[in-house]
Amino acid sequence: MATTGDIRSSAIERIVYPIQELPQVVESAPRSSDYLQHNPQQDSIVIDNGASTIRSGWSSERNPRYSIENITSKYRDRKSNQVVLLAGAECHVDTNSRTNTKSPFEGDVVCNFDQMENTLDYLFYKLGVSSQSIQHPIIMTETLCNPQHSRSLTFELLFECYGAPSVAFGIDSLFSFHHANNSNPVPHGADGLVISSSTANTHVIPVLGGKGILSNAKKFAWGSSQAGEYLLKLMQLKYPTFPGRLLSHQSAAMYRDHSYFSEDYTSSIRTLSDPRKLVDVDRVIQFPFVAPVPDEQNEEHLRLQLEKKKEAGRRLQEQAMRQRLEKLVRQEEEWNVFSELKNAKGQGKKMDYDKRLKAAGFSNFEDLEAYLKKLEKSLQRARNKELGIDDNEGKEPPTFPLINVPDHTLNEEDLKEKRRQRLMKAGYDARVRAKAERDAEKLRVAEEKRKDEEMRRDDFNGWLGGVRKTHEDVMLRIKERKKMKEQLSDRKSLAAQNRMKSIANLASEASGGAKKRKRAEKDDEFGKNDSDWAVYREIGNGDDSDDEEEELQLLKDTEQRLLEFDKTFTINDTSERVAMRKHQLLNAFVRGVSPDDPSDTYDPESVEQNSQLHMNIERIRVPEVIFQPHMGGLDQAGLGEIIGHVLKQFTREEQRRLTSNVFVTGGNTLIPFFDNRLRSTMRPILPVDAPLNIVRAASDLNDAWRGMALWSRSDECRRSLVTQAEYWEYGGDYIKAHGLGNVPTPF
Repeated sequence: MATTGDIRSSAIERIVYPIQELPQVVESAPRSSDYLQHNPQQDSIVIDNGASTIRSGWSSERNPRYSIENITSKYRDRKSNQVVLLAGAECHVDTNSRTNTKSPFEGDVVCNFDQMENTLDYLFYKLGVSSQSIQHPIIMTETLCNPQHSRSLTFELLFECYGAPSVAFGIDSLFSFHHANNSNPVPHGADGLVISSSTANTHVIPVLGGKGILSNAKKFAWGSSQAGEYLLKLMQLKYPTFPGRLLSHQSAAMYRDHSYFSEDYTSSIRTLSDPRKLVDVDRVIQFPFVAPVPDEQNEEHLRLQLEKKKEAGRRLQEQAMRQRLEKLVRQEEEWNVFSELKNAKGQGKKMDYDKRLKAAGFSNFEDLEAYLKKLEKSLQRARNKELGIDDNEGKEPPTFPLINVPDHTLNEEDLKEKRRQRLMKAGYDARVRAKAERDAEKLRVAEEKRKDEEMRRDDFNGWLGGVRKTHEDVMLRIKERKKMKEQLSDRKSLAAQNRMKSIANLASEASGGAKKRKRAEKDDEFGKNDSDWAVYREIGNGDDSDDEEEELQLLKDTEQRLLEFDKTFTINDTSERVAMRKHQLLNAFVRGVSPDDPSDTYDPESVEQNSQLHMNIERIRVPEVIFQPHMGGLDQAGLGEIIGHVLKQFTREEQRRLTSNVFVTGGNTLIPFFDNRLRSTMRPILPVDAPLNIVRAASDLNDAWRGMALWSRSDECRRSLVTQAEYWEYGGDYIKAHGLGNVPTPF
C-alpha cells in the first residue's frame, strides 16, 4: 500500500492528509498491583462511563489510571481454546476481535449489560482487584435523564455481581462544572449555564447555588457520533464511485480533525460560492492505494525477450510452411485421383461409374467438375504464392455471359447459372464502386490538404479566418445538439411537442394510405428523393452519435491547427478548458480544482488522485447541524433556541448570573471556533446589557473524572451513596438526590 503524508501539488501548494487507520499493534496497559494499599474508607473507584471513552481510577489520584475506548470483544480462541477478553483499542488487533466487538451503549444509554459487565471485568482486573467482591465505593456517571430501568440494572450489576458496598451516580457535565469552579474560583462560581456536547447528545443544564436545575434542563440527540455518520453519508453522495471504503471511525476522525464552526454560516456559504475561496479551504484526504509499478527491465532482459519473440515467430512460420506444403501435396494427390475419375467417364457402364462417384463422395458428375475447378484455383494460388506472383496481376475482370441472355432461351440449369452470375456480378460491381469511392476519397482528401496548405502559404490571414470560422460553426452545432437533447428530455418543451406531432402525422398517413392505394393503386414514391428521409431526423431523439463523433474529431483537429498557427488562440481557449471554467464551482467542490489552474492539478487517470476525498463545504456544514438540526434531518430545536428557551424560565437577575458563567464541556465542543459560534448565537437572544462570559474546562477530556474524584471526598457524596443494604431494602429504583445528579422519580 502507498499512502501520502505530505504531498504538494505542482501548481498549488496543498497538504494532503492521510486517512486514519486502526492500529495493528496495541500495547496493553499493565495491571496495577497496589489495590490493597487503597483504604476503602478514604478512596473510591471513580468511573466516567462515557459512550465513546470510559475512564477509571482512584479518587486519591489526579488523573484516571485507565482511559480506553468503551468497547469490548469477548470470544473463544480456536488455537488455545480459551476465552479472550479485550477492551478498547485492543479490539482492533485482528479479525476475530473486530468481528466480536460491541459497545454497552445504544445512543447515550447503557442497554447492553453483557458488554457492560465485560468492560467492568476488564477495568477491575486492570485496577488489581483480587478479592471476591469490590471493597471500595463506586462513583459512576450517567447521562442526563437516564431511564430508570437502565440505572436499576446497573445497580443490580454493581451490587449483586461485584458486591460493591455503595454506589452513587452523577451527570458528567455537572462533575466537570464542579471541578472547574473549585479549581479556578470565579464570581458567581456556583452559578452557571452548563453546555455539553459529547458523543451521542447535547444538553443545556442551568446551575444555581451549585445545584443543577434539571426541571429546566434541555437535551437533543446530536453529538460527534451522529456528526461522523452525517459526514459519511455526505461523502458517499459526493463520491458515489469512490474506489476505497470510508468507514465510520474514519469519518469520525475526518470530522474531528478537519471540521470547524463558522461564526456566520450563511455568510460563509455565500463566500464559498466563489471557487477560489472554496479551493482555499479545501482539505485533501488521501486513502491507501496501490501505485502502478513500472516495468523496469534492463537491456539484456529486453534483448532476450526480443530473441524469444523472434524464435517463436520463426517456429510459427515454419509450422505454417509445413502445413501449406502438406496441404499442397494432399491437393495434388486429390487432383490426380479425381482427374483420372473424370477421364474415366464413358469408358464403362454408367451404373458402375455412378457407384465410383458416390464412393469418392460426389453426388454426380457436375459435383466432381465443380470440386476440380475449386481445387485447380487453390493449387494455382499456392504455386503463385511460392513463386511470388500476384494473383490479381494481369487478371482480367470476370465475365458473366448469361446476364443479357433472355430467359426463354435458357434451360433450367442455365437459369440457375444466370441467377448465380447475377449475384456474383452485383457483388463484383459493389466492390468496384467501393474501391472507386475509396480512391476518390483519398484523392479528395489529398486535394483538400494541398489546397489548404497552398492557401495557408499564399493567404495566411484568410486561411486563419476560415479555420476560426470552422471552429465557431462546430462549437455552435455542438451547442445546438446539446440544447436539442435537453429539450427532447422535457416532454413539455416545444421541440418534444413538434416531434410528437410529426410522429402523429406519419401514423395518420400510414393508416389512411392503404385505403388510398387500394382504390387508386398508385404509389406515393416516398423515399425516391434523399430529402424525403429528413423526416426521420425531425422525429429522432437527438442521439446522432456518429455525427457527434465526427464533429468532435473535427473540433479537435481545428483546435490543434489553431494552437499551432494562431498566436491569439491559447490552451485556455479550447473547448475542454471553456467547459471546465463553466463548471469551475463543481470542479472546485468535487476535486479541489482551482479556476486559475483548471486541469493541471487533477489527472483523471491517476490512481492516487482518484483515491482522494475533498472536504470543503462539509468542514462547516457538518458542525452547523448542532445549531440548525434540520440540516441533519432532525425535527428539533437547535442549540441557540434551546438556550433561549432555558433562560426564559428564570428572572432577569438569575439570567445574568447564568450567562456570567457559560461553561462549555464535552468532546464535540473541541471542534475549532465552537466558542465563537456560541457567542454569536447567544448575543442576539440576550438583553443588550446582559453579561456573556464563556469559559471552558482546563482539561476537556479528564475534567469530568477529576470532578468526580473531587466530589467523592465531600460530605455530599457520603450522604448520596446508596448502600448495598438500602439496595436490598428499596430495590434498584431507589437513588438519593444531590446537586450533580439526576432527580429521583417519586414512588
